[in-house]
Amino acid sequence: MPSYHNIGIVHNGELAEAAELARKLTATYDDGRNWWLATQSNLDEQADNLLKSDLVITIGGDGTILRGAHAAASRDIPVLGVNMGRVGFMSDIENRNAVDEIGWYLDGNARIEQRFMLNAVISDSNGESNQILALNDVTVARGAALRVIEVSTVVDGVHLATYRGDGVVVSTATGSTGYSLALGGPVMDPTSRDFLVKPIASHMSQFGGAVLQASSTVELTVEAYEDATLNADGFIDHTLSAGQTVTITQAGDYVSFLRRKPAADFWGDLSRRLELRKGSVNSSRRRR
Repeated sequence: MPSYHNIGIVHNGELAEAAELARKLTATYDDGRNWWLATQSNLDEQADNLLKSDLVITIGGDGTILRGAHAAASRDIPVLGVNMGRVGFMSDIENRNAVDEIGWYLDGNARIEQRFMLNAVISDSNGESNQILALNDVTVARGAALRVIEVSTVVDGVHLATYRGDGVVVSTATGSTGYSLALGGPVMDPTSRDFLVKPIASHMSQFGGAVLQASSTVELTVEAYEDATLNADGFIDHTLSAGQTVTITQAGDYVSFLRRKPAADFWGDLSRRLELRKGSVNSSRRRR
């Protein structure tokens, strides 16, 4: 793997510790490397620097890594996440270890793991459309009014359900450890191109959702008298009018992450972070 020399750091602007760690990294690994720093709020100003970058490092929680990933994905720049949050499923380094460990990544030792994104197209009555990419999820939910909404959900041209409740979340495999998991959804292998549909506080409690193959198309149509809201990855928002449709596919867009551990270690990390088990488990032992 190639080493990395033109590197951007996107850090959480609300955490002084994140800014301090960013400065330590640039000072420690400045020899022969070019660095630029940004927060989520001024990342848009770094377009020229991004064009010359071969790595983006994020320092913060999931919100920070999502913003950095969006900026990097369209330019095919790999991302390395340093976790300063509570869980950090997408990150690969804990902040307390970053200064000592990050040189290993910069020297090109890490493997690259692709995480696939969703493509959401919002259509309006004038025939115009707006395209949005999401690494975690796309949510169609009720707006400011405290009323249930109905969302017609069509999969590959077949009407699956009309969910009546707070809305519907369509999640990638990466996002299956986020909002979908909080709703009781399954966790998917993070490298899978499949995605899932999960209702939010639905009155149809007997049907929890569906896991769809990568080639599927989902159409969500708002059937309500009040406006609804589309949210992608927690920071992209659009207002949806009654009758408006969002078409969601997995079109092959992805984010590349640097990883140290083998892919299978994801499941051990999942158990540890969610406190699903106690003690160590030797995977090579079998009970008889």
